[in-house]
Amino acid sequence: MIERLAASRCPVCGLVAAPPARWCPRHPVEMARASVAGAGEVISFTTLHSPPAGFRSPLHIALVELAGGARFICHGAETLGLRIGSRVAIEAVGDVYYFSHLGAMDRVRLFWSRAGHAGERMNAIARSLAKRAWKGRSRGEG
Repeated sequence: MIERLAASRCPVCGLVAAPPARWCPRHPVEMARASVAGAGEVISFTTLHSPPAGFRSPLHIALVELAGGARFICHGAETLGLRIGSRVAIEAVGDVYYFSHLGAMDRVRLFWSRAGHAGERMNAIARSLAKRAWKGRSRGEG
């Protein structure tokens, strides 16, 4: 299941900020509470073999952009197999965000959740086609 992350949205321009911000950086207005799906696309990543104090080596980090434009700097278990454009899930643990590769089923769930009503229409079309095929077989037409 893809986690929802706390965010904020500007009522003027629609800018999504995550983690949440109190004020819009573009307009002098207070941001409204929102949430975003914790899955996005890797914009950049690196492995630090000499990380800052308080972190263990190697430190794997990625910049991940979510739908709507919000960006997170996340820690990860590894960057092996990671590419620019890779789809990853983000999980919040306190104030720290972690990324992990999305498996095939997670990518399918994300696609259908983004499809929303379009996904419902696709399901209805698929059911209709399946019914027609089944009726055709029972009549000996297939």
